[in-house]
Amino acid sequence: MRARLRPVWVLAAAVVLVVAGCGNSADPETWAEAEQDERFEDEEFGAESAVEHNFLASCMEANTANLTEAEARVLCGCSFDGLRQSLTLEEFRSLDKALRSTPNPSDLDGEIEDLWDDIAEDIFRSCARRVDA
Repeated sequence: MRARLRPVWVLAAAVVLVVAGCGNSADPETWAEAEQDERFEDEEFGAESAVEHNFLASCMEANTANLTEAEARVLCGCSFDGLRQSLTLEEFRSLDKALRSTPNPSDLDGEIEDLWDDIAEDIFRSCARRVDA
C-alpha cells in the first residue's frame, strides 16, 4: 500500500507559487486580462495564461519527486483553480512574492499571513486530500 501523501500542500506552497516574474508595465491587472493575451499558447498544460502555465510548470517540477505525474497534475490543477477562484491576481502575486522571500508559510505575517491562513492553506490541503483519495 502506498504511503499517504506527505504534507504535500506545504511543499506546494513553498514552490508552487513561483510564477512568472511579473515585472513590466504590460502586466495584466486581472485574471481576465491575463487570459486575453492571444500571444500565449500552452500545449503542455492547456493553460489559459502565462501565469497559469508558469504556476503549473513550477508545481509539477516541485511535486513530481514525491508524486506520480498524474497525481501532481491533479494537485497542481486543483491548486491553481482554487487560488484563481479565491484570490485576485494582485493577491496571488503578493502571496507569490512573499513565499519567494519567505518559503516557510509559518513565517509570513500581516495581510499575506491572512491570505495564507484564511485561503491558500485550505486550498492546498483540500487538493492534497483529493490526490490522496
